[in-house]
Amino acid sequence: MPEVSLKLAEAVKLLSSSKALKRESGAKRLRKLGLAESGEVIFSALQKEIKDKRTWSTQYHLIIALGVVKHHSALPFLWEFAHRDFDATILYMALGDAIMRLSLLEKPLKDAWKEILQTQNPKIIYGALRAIALLKLVPDDSIVQDIIDVARKPEFVDGVRGYPGDQSGLRYWVAIASAGWKPLLVREFLLESQLINDTSLKYAAENALKGKYARWDY
Repeated sequence: MPEVSLKLAEAVKLLSSSKALKRESGAKRLRKLGLAESGEVIFSALQKEIKDKRTWSTQYHLIIALGVVKHHSALPFLWEFAHRDFDATILYMALGDAIMRLSLLEKPLKDAWKEILQTQNPKIIYGALRAIALLKLVPDDSIVQDIIDVARKPEFVDGVRGYPGDQSGLRYWVAIASAGWKPLLVREFLLESQLINDTSLKYAAENALKGKYARWDY
């Protein structure tokens, strides 16, 4: 059996484990492999997993994997899921990431971005911005400006606060993404971001000003 096929089979097998940590490991492996043929099994695993609120971390990685492997048929389900209320709000970030990736398979970035904004959920928006950064997308100038305007909104800061006193809001992934955008459009935003007391944001902004994508945790 070819090495990739073997790794795929091992990861899929982990999804059927009785232990959540092993299922989570399987989801992570499948995301790393990024194979389209794994989409259906990931989707099936997520539909089972969401019945247990305790396994939110496994659900998070399954959602992320769906976006990475481009399993487009899961998009309506993910949108429905995004409108639910759940305690593990980190799931909204995963949903924003996956929904953005899958939406781009059928529509322009400007339309996908508009739909994301309509949720007015800062964590979903944050996830979508992460997808834009990780995919190194370069939107039209008007969309770049709109993204920056949204990232500056103070009302979104509390919704994505990572630690007490965190004032970075939606800026982090925008700063990373802007490394590939026109300097004239992003320079002022990046200079502003450097004034915020957040090490990761400062690092991202510093690199973006040099036209470099900062390394990220994902």
